Amino acid sequence: MAKLKKILMLPFFFVVLAVAVMVVFEFDYNPRRLGDTVTILRGENALQIATDLKSEGIIDSKIFFLFEAARTGNFRNLKAGEYDMKGLGYAAIVDKLARGQGVAKKITVVPGWDMQDIAGDLRADGFAVYDEFMSDELAGSLRSEFDFLKDLPDGASLEGYLYPDTYQLPEKTTAPGVARLMLENFGKKLRTDLRAGISKQGKTIPEIMAMAAMIEKEVISLEDKKIVSGILWKRLDAGMPLQVDSTLLYYKVGDGRIINKEIDSPYNTYKYGGLPAGPICNPGIESVEAAIEPVESPYWYYLSANDGRTIFAKNYGDHLINIAKYLE
Repeated sequence: MAKLKKILMLPFFFVVLAVAVMVVFEFDYNPRRLGDTVTILRGENALQIATDLKSEGIIDSKIFFLFEAARTGNFRNLKAGEYDMKGLGYAAIVDKLARGQGVAKKITVVPGWDMQDIAGDLRADGFAVYDEFMSDELAGSLRSEFDFLKDLPDGASLEGYLYPDTYQLPEKTTAPGVARLMLENFGKKLRTDLRAGISKQGKTIPEIMAMAAMIEKEVISLEDKKIVSGILWKRLDAGMPLQVDSTLLYYKVGDGRIINKEIDSPYNTYKYGGLPAGPICNPGIESVEAAIEPVESPYWYYLSANDGRTIFAKNYGDHLINIAKYLE
């Protein structure tokens, strides 16, 4: 009888042992910390991942890790990527791998970059989104989400509204995903007072952004940007062509750019009057403010000297003198 009781007790012992192990995991047992980051390669199975984690000092028991992966039903759901496991126990490690929450990559969009620049930088950082980012469909898929895009002309891109800043992007980001982050940022930067200033002037956001983008490419300091803004708006009111050199650079042939004052492009402000067809880059908030808050001056012309200064002139004769003095 005693022998039978011992035999009957064996299943109970294993049940208690299993429950004890599960309790350990439920309270997120923290392995002895030796390392923080690990790279999981595509195609690796759970056992190979466990080996990676142990070799990097992330865990000290492959068995415990595999048990947690099996217990949560994630044995076959662990994803490749680079991970920061600092301070995580087994349960959190498995959960992170199952969700594919790898280390975010940091990208910085520089004021004055256009969409092609951004797409190229994303490609250089390993994001396979270039074609999707540059496609005509991207704006159409997102414009209904943002009120500042409501006046965007049909067929227009998101150029001008992808706010230049530093962004943390997940490994598996998509073109709409990264564009949405930049658009959300732009919406926050376009403050209520700036929107009121646009309405007060009777202008639209696309008009302001077309002006702001030119200012971004042409001028450095906020003070000079506001003066140049006044000059360009004044030229428009007078029916003068804007003749902004940077608009010529927006014409592209493949991945290259061409400068030609006779090029037949709706962005050519030498050939066509009025504002260009749209923004020629993605400006920072100072350029947007300058476009909304122009400063009146006696000047009609300006140029950017080789040392970065903006040189102003009241008439074309003085402008030619400045060209000879500062550029030739």
